[in-house]
Amino acid sequence: MNANGHKIESVDSFEADLDSLNGITGECAFAMGVEWAMFRERLKSGRPFTIRCLLANGSRLVKMAERQKRFVEDRPDISAGWTEIFVGDHLA
Repeated sequence: MNANGHKIESVDSFEADLDSLNGITGECAFAMGVEWAMFRERLKSGRPFTIRCLLANGSRLVKMAERQKRFVEDRPDISAGWTEIFVGDHLA
């Protein structure tokens, strides 16, 4: 519980530790959090999709899709600092 009496809990692991964020600016960390939230919402739809994201966030998003038992491919992008992730159907 926080100071206001609200229950706080993690909805999913962000797969971040102190070392994984070394050299990441506050602005980049914020953008990674926004990408994480947007990706999570797309996963909840259950439909296949493709998304472009920051390269530093790619492995986190792939792991999230894998935890949801979805087919996922990380496709390196030709633009520096970016990657493309394809999320397919649920795995059997």
